[in-house]
Amino acid sequence: MNGAQWFVRTLKDRGVKQVFALCGNGLNPFLDACLDYKVKIIGVRNEQAATYMADLWGGFTGQMGVVAVSSGPGHTNTLTGVANAWWDGRPLMMVSGMSDLRTRGRGHFQELDQVEMVAPVCKYANLVKNIETLPSDTHAAINAAVTPRPGPVHLTIPNNVFNAEVRTTRDRTPAQVAPQGTGDADLVKDAAKMLSKAKRPIMVVGSGAFYARSWPAVQKFAKLTGIPIYTLLWDRGCIEQRIPEYVGIVSPEVNAGAELISKADVILTLGGRVDDRLGYGGPPMVAKNVKFIRIDADPEEVNRFVPADIGIAGSPSTVLGQIAAEGKKMKWNNAAWLEKIRKRRREMLDYWMAQPVGDAAPMASLRLCQEIMPFLTGDTTFLLDGGNIGRWAHMLFFFDRHPSHYFTCGISGVIGWGIPGGLAAKLARPNKPVILLSGDGSAGFTLGDIQTAVRFGTPFVALIAHDSAWGIVADGLAEDRQAGSGLGEIRYDRVAEALGAKGVYIDNAKQIAPAIRKGLKARVPTFIHVPTTIYGIRSYRKQFGTAPAKRRK
Repeated sequence: MNGAQWFVRTLKDRGVKQVFALCGNGLNPFLDACLDYKVKIIGVRNEQAATYMADLWGGFTGQMGVVAVSSGPGHTNTLTGVANAWWDGRPLMMVSGMSDLRTRGRGHFQELDQVEMVAPVCKYANLVKNIETLPSDTHAAINAAVTPRPGPVHLTIPNNVFNAEVRTTRDRTPAQVAPQGTGDADLVKDAAKMLSKAKRPIMVVGSGAFYARSWPAVQKFAKLTGIPIYTLLWDRGCIEQRIPEYVGIVSPEVNAGAELISKADVILTLGGRVDDRLGYGGPPMVAKNVKFIRIDADPEEVNRFVPADIGIAGSPSTVLGQIAAEGKKMKWNNAAWLEKIRKRRREMLDYWMAQPVGDAAPMASLRLCQEIMPFLTGDTTFLLDGGNIGRWAHMLFFFDRHPSHYFTCGISGVIGWGIPGGLAAKLARPNKPVILLSGDGSAGFTLGDIQTAVRFGTPFVALIAHDSAWGIVADGLAEDRQAGSGLGEIRYDRVAEALGAKGVYIDNAKQIAPAIRKGLKARVPTFIHVPTTIYGIRSYRKQFGTAPAKRRK
């Protein structure tokens, strides 16, 4: 057994189902071993797309995603996707090939210090220098990827190591994020008391709660306490069903209820960071004297950026259950506070749903989102890629729940991952419909991988909001000051058809729903090209003023 065979067998033993790869220098032994051990190879047209697929797989399933690329340019093309996994704490392994280590330093083909380049955005990064250390390096990398806080890891494995003979060892521990640990009993009691005495408590839920599969605990805690629950913008969600206590994402621009976070006197964060999305934990978004209770599986996260008044390390699901058990002995009276937030949110939604946007194209992005809404009431996998269209979608689609089968770019704000993301999402949830909503700029990054989705039989529906610009930049700027933000037109419906998918062009909003229904039944991806106006939320208000009182049906 050579090193490549041992390595691939180990990945399979630890639960890796497929690798996302682009062949090239140094990678042939690895790909050959994938054939030997029947690990599926998702061969792509762009290394960046491969990394986005592995990143989404890890973030969607909690299982480590694996991307494998060639040396040199293949390696450098993956860096954005790896950094995205770093920002969001998603389990990913990046494997890079390399020419024979014995010729390193003599100008061998594509010579580059790959480890130093990627190490700043990895939990573990190493050059495997000999066959003897391949097992220890491999297991160290996998364990780092899936232990709290999860994140990306990297191994550069030279060609001679892949081809060397190795003694066999096996480890079948799943490469799966599974936070463990109970919270300190005294701290749990203190947290329950602080929350019960608070006049205006809130809970903010982040990706750590998703990895801990916290929905049952969140649901029970919400019913007991009536505390308003927000989710962090761009984090993974775990609010699987509608509950009255869920009051939307933390973003005042798209959620008027988030404006009242500044009135909270106690904030409980569950597996989420206190960063720029939460006003860095201070005014004006957060009250000066607010108390923070922070729960995270990673002890280092409990006091990151903003110290906790009560910090509890442990599985978010387990710790929240402990607090709820203590809370059964206490009185909770948050109904009026919760209703105040809910009322603010309803007023905002009523305003926008009452807008006389019309049906003709180019249509308001709001109108496009209204047509998509009925398809997201069930178990549909929903992906959101883009800036300007993303603001509208966050306002409407994340109104009453934030389930784990919704996926966004993450806190990096990266765009262009949606098309490869559609493929990976269909692999992760093959029996569920997949809908991607993307801006036209975002969709232009990885067009070639439409054909990859066709080739691997992963159909999804992609709606492309086409405003012919980097809309989030151009929105609100004078026409003569939109430097570098114009794009012109690409007919995504025609591009999709040229690559083996189906394409639909929309010139009236009433055509959208039938096109989605038909696309969800297709065996290949369907790209629905929707011409939209450039207006974002703020500029729309400025341009068109207030809405009529009657809500649009």
